[in-house]
Amino acid sequence: MREVALRRGLFLLLLAVGLALAALTRPLAPASPSPFPPHRPLPALGHRLGQNLRAALTALLNRQDLYGENRTLKARLSQLESENRRLRLEVERLSRALQVQATQAPGVVAVAPVVGEDLSGLYRRLILGLGERDGLRVGMPVTAPEGLVGLIVEVEERRALVRTLLDPESQVGVRPEKAPGRGVARGVPPDRLVAEFPPTVRVAPGDLLLTGAPLGLFPDGIPVGRVERVERVQGGLKLRAWVRPLVELSLLEEVIVLRPL
Repeated sequence: MREVALRRGLFLLLLAVGLALAALTRPLAPASPSPFPPHRPLPALGHRLGQNLRAALTALLNRQDLYGENRTLKARLSQLESENRRLRLEVERLSRALQVQATQAPGVVAVAPVVGEDLSGLYRRLILGLGERDGLRVGMPVTAPEGLVGLIVEVEERRALVRTLLDPESQVGVRPEKAPGRGVARGVPPDRLVAEFPPTVRVAPGDLLLTGAPLGLFPDGIPVGRVERVERVQGGLKLRAWVRPLVELSLLEEVIVLRPL
């Protein structure tokens, strides 16, 4: 640091001397184009030194201007990159909403951010960052491109509470994707559903379950989960299917809110 300060001080001293010599020797500067005429060497040398120092000062000032322009351009580039990221995220959000609209249900109300989660042993619920002022109402289904998420059960002005399909109080009418028949699925925390069907329904491990009509809370045909195992209960009067949901609740950042039936 001391060496840099000394260099700067020496440069400023030489600059001041050069400017002084240029001012004192300008009247004595030769008219001849030759920089060092033999009859007046000292005044010509001082004049030339002053010109060189003035040129150096001009170059230094121009360089400072370039530094300033460079900083301005970098700040503008950073701003454009931030805006580009925001627009890309917005396009992704709209793409997810259009995907849900095309494959699950046409009545998309909003794309809502997930701002909180209740992971207690009793409930599996999500808190959304939109509320009544954004058009959300109790009874609206909530989904994602992967599949069903749950149902809005409470709404405030700026937030809403979703009872997910894993909540023990949740009930979802379901049906096998490729076979006739319907049943009801209930949440079994922390990460499973259990669905019960009449014994005549053909359901097997690996089958995809979709929302069906028995409870009438959700649009028909939204993916719910895949069957992991099936067992007969109540003396064979019912089929019980253990189901893994398609949606990983802990990874959700946004959900799609649908118009209620």
